[in-house]
Amino acid sequence: MSGSHINVAIVDDHPLVVCGLRKTLEDAGVKVVGAASGSAEFLELLDHSSCDVVVADYSMPVDGTPDGWRFLSSISLKARKLPVLVYSEADDPFLAGCLATRGVAGIASKGDDVAEVLRAVKRIAQGGRYFSPAVRNALARFDADPEMNRFATLTNRQMEVAGLMLCGMSVGESARLLKRGKSAISALRLKACHQLGYLRISEMFRFAASRGLSLNPSNAAPECGVLEAAR
Repeated sequence: MSGSHINVAIVDDHPLVVCGLRKTLEDAGVKVVGAASGSAEFLELLDHSSCDVVVADYSMPVDGTPDGWRFLSSISLKARKLPVLVYSEADDPFLAGCLATRGVAGIASKGDDVAEVLRAVKRIAQGGRYFSPAVRNALARFDADPEMNRFATLTNRQMEVAGLMLCGMSVGESARLLKRGKSAISALRLKACHQLGYLRISEMFRFAASRGLSLNPSNAAPECGVLEAAR
């Protein structure tokens, strides 16, 4: 698929990042159908615009609307088949590995050249997956750590629910977000824990706490090549 036939939406709360991404994509013939600064704005954008790929930051603390793992669940609920390229400071092996296990179409690190986003968008628009060099390094560390790599055994849905648990969401909160019954969410949580080798849900929390692992978004500032592209 050539760039001229790809429609992309951008979700990022940093104007310079949006500017740099838009320039990089449009210079290659990719159509940017819209940009949003947060999850609520993006979900409204989807009501009147269609796109082939979403390029979304992971950390967007805008007006208390869901970001990070919760935002990805919101997208899946509204448009389950819409592929998402997570564009963020994704050099943490646990976050990168869990995002890949969850089934995101791609991850590009803001520490890599912004041209990686264009490569990723083209690959994803063709139905593939793409991980930028820094993310591939992070995934290699995830795979090499037996305790972290056990999360790769989860199904996409189990990983989604386990991730919401690690973000501190209760059964009720997860059920409301995913529009599922509490009993279904409880069953998924328990099955995920057993799949990971834990007898109790509390054991998973203790493991994450002991390793300092988290799926909550950081508040890292944008940097690197994308800012150069915006200038």
